[in-house]
This record gives sequence, structure tokens and C-alpha cells, in this order.
Amino acid sequence: MVRPTHQIVPREAEHQPARVDEPILALAIALKRVAGRVVRPAVDLQNDSLRLEDEAPGSATERLLVLEDTRSFFTFVDVEVEPVPSLLRGLSAPVILVDGLTDADLLVLLQHDTDPFNRWEAGQRLALSRLVAAASGSAAAALDAPFIDAMRAVLRHPTLDAAFKDLVLSLPSESYVAEQMTPVDPQRIHVARETMLAQLAQALRDDWEWAFEAHQVAGPYSPDPLSAGKRALANRALAMLCLDAVARGDAAWPGRAYQRFKVATNMTDRVGALNALVRAHAEHAGPALHRFHELFRNEALVIDSWFAIQAGAPETADGRVFARVKQLLKHPEFSIRNPNRARSLIVSFCAANPGAFHRLDAAGYVFWADHVIELDSLNPQLAARFARVLDRWSRLAEPYRGAAREALLRVAAKTNLSSNVREIVGNALAA
Repeated sequence: MVRPTHQIVPREAEHQPARVDEPILALAIALKRVAGRVVRPAVDLQNDSLRLEDEAPGSATERLLVLEDTRSFFTFVDVEVEPVPSLLRGLSAPVILVDGLTDADLLVLLQHDTDPFNRWEAGQRLALSRLVAAASGSAAAALDAPFIDAMRAVLRHPTLDAAFKDLVLSLPSESYVAEQMTPVDPQRIHVARETMLAQLAQALRDDWEWAFEAHQVAGPYSPDPLSAGKRALANRALAMLCLDAVARGDAAWPGRAYQRFKVATNMTDRVGALNALVRAHAEHAGPALHRFHELFRNEALVIDSWFAIQAGAPETADGRVFARVKQLLKHPEFSIRNPNRARSLIVSFCAANPGAFHRLDAAGYVFWADHVIELDSLNPQLAARFARVLDRWSRLAEPYRGAAREALLRVAAKTNLSSNVREIVGNALAA
């Protein structure tokens, strides 16, 4: 809180010595001055001078506070207005901090903090709170104007690194959202995230167009960080533009993505364009996938990626991704005896595509059980890792929970299971 004498103190003012077994926490802190919380876009706020009570005046704007006690008390003086604290700067301690920051505070940090980790973390927390609210049914699946404006400010920022922008503009994954919820409804999470992704694509359409055009890399391919960051952001912008265009029935951006796919001079841009088409379910996705396969059919690792791209596509209401995965099992170049090929298709689908795997009809769990059993007879080590896909089945909402348990029981009933798979499945059922 802010005292009338322009001091800042934490809520806890009581001093209690730490227990011997308690760790010492290093907390890097800066205070962002936000008079009335009205700040100019794309301007990073300077930190207030941080002077503790009884210290001589100084110019330090970031402090490392060493917390050696259960409760510690610090008083900062000469603070003119209530600031927004930027805590754990530089990830000064690997902890989860209950900081009491509001949405308004996080929006300030997202748009203006000079600490990259805290800026990214603020965006993730804002997006996560909206996704959890939508998936739990307590709010509509909608991104509000302040959040969209903050994302636009990051995307248009004149000095931020392109690779960093790409990270900030990524919504939390469905799997991460699921980790924050109990019980977990995978389909509600999937719908909420896809809805918000579409909103971000539509609301920032002009900004994505600017980002795509402004971050083209001319000249021969170079793996340097600056060029890599530009390619990453340009590919994200292209994916968002394709997503928005397909939703509107506009063929222009999918057409440009297909052309980029065909003329790309490096694998990053070629795969980026292919992903944009596949994840948007654009009409050009089929021809692009066919062309990619023909170009690299003799490159085993590249064809592994070809399978994984299709297995990881976001599911649609008609279940086309699951149907495609089952079709790919019959592809001449797929063999479950090939560990990399099995990982790229079967494991990728079940472990990394929850919206397609967790189905109301339980077909995803039947698919998992079938292939755990088959893999166990061929490669028990891979089967054991694959079996862990359902480790957290007990946190699922019904009807997913009951169907997942039936799949686990079916695997456990096999008398000739390897010891590793039996242990993993047994532990999961006992949880």
C-alpha cells in the first residue's frame, strides 16, 4: 500500500525468523510509475528510484531484496504515486509468487515493463485467466478490448525483439490451461482457446498484415537470432491471417501462404506456410501436404514432421483430424515398428492434441489403448512413455473420466504386458 508520506510497505509487517529448513529467496523488484494508469502506447515506463527507509538518496531503479525470514518488512520512500510492482525480475527466483496484481496492473506490465520475463508472464496470466473463465463456464469465450489493445501495443512496439513478440503473442496451450483446472473438460478448453485465437486473428488483422510484410528476411538464409526472430513472427502473422481469412471465406491469404510454401528457400518458411494452411484447414492444405511429401519423401526426419503436422492440427466439429490420423496409419510410409514414425503420428496425436484426443464418444481412448497394447509387443520402452498420456485421467470431467478409466482397465487386463507398462498403468489407476 502507499502511505500518505509516500512510502510503500508490504501487507505483512510482522517480522518472524525463518525456520532452519526454509530457503532464502532473492526477489528482484522495480516500481513502475503509473500516474492515473494513463500511459502512452509503445513507451516502456522508466522505473522509480528505489530507496529504502534510512538509506541515503541514490539512483538505483532496481533492487534485489533478500528474504531470509518467514515475513520481511521493507519500506520504500519518496514514491510519488502508487506504482505497479515488477517482481522477480530476470526470474530472480524460481518460485510461484502470489502477488495480488490486478488485471489493470498486468496490462501495464504487458505493455510497458522493461523486464522481458515479466512482460511475457503478464500476457500469459491475462490470457490464462480469460481461458480458464471461459472453459469453466463463468464467462464468455471473448477477449476484451484492453487485452487486445495491449497485444497490439506489443506487436507494434518499435524496439522489441521479433522473437520476443512471437512468444508474447502466443496463447497458453490447451494442456497448460488444463493443468490449472479441476475437473478438466478438454473440449470446453479447446473451444475456448480456438475461439479466442480466432478473435485475436480478426481483431489484429491489419496489424498481422503489417507484421508479415515488415518482417520478411531478404538474402541468403542465416540462422542468426535477428533473422530467426523475424521469420518466427512473420510465420505467426501468416498463420493468423490464414485463420482469419478461412473464417471469412477469403482465399487471398491462403493463396499467398501456398505461394510462399512453393517458393520458400528455407525449411523454416516452408514449414511455417504449411502449418498456416493445415492449422486453418484451408483448401490449399491438401495440395501443400502432397507437394511437401513429394519433395522430401526420401528425407525420413522431414517426413516424420509431415506426419506430426497433420496429427497436431486443431480438431474441427466434424472430427476430420482424428479421421485423418486413422487414415495415415495406413499410409505406405507409416510403420508402427519405426519408433520415430510412431512418435510423430500416434504419440503426437494423443499427447499433444487434447482437443482431438479427448472425444465425447471415447474413440480417442480406444485408439490409445489399441496402440499401447500393440506398441508394448514391439517396443516396451516407447509403449511405457506413451502409456503416461493418461496419467492424469482422474482429473478429467465426466464422461471423459469414466471412459479414460475403462481404457486403462482394458490395458491393465492384458496378461502379457511388459513390467514397465503394467507399472505405469497400475499407478495411474491407483491415483
